[in-house]
Amino acid sequence: MDDILIFGSNMHLINDVKSFLSKIFYMKDLDPVDVILGIKLIKKNDGMVLTQSHYVEKILKKFIYFDVKLVSTPYDSSIKLKTNLSK
Repeated sequence: MDDILIFGSNMHLINDVKSFLSKIFYMKDLDPVDVILGIKLIKKNDGMVLTQSHYVEKILKKFIYFDVKLVSTPYDSSIKLKTNLSK
């Protein structure tokens, strides 16, 4: 079994791709997805967020580290972060 995620802004094109693939391969359309391959997808107005925080929580609980004391992480506020917009 293989998983595939098809997404885009053109629903007509997405449906064409799904139709084409279903003629060649047996497949089930599971409709909107919230988790795939351990990655949680959160749809926002300005894009998509990919996170594995739920997986980290699961591992912390499994190894009984979920309720440990938090520690601050040093951060240099003089560093300016930029979005990578290269294509």
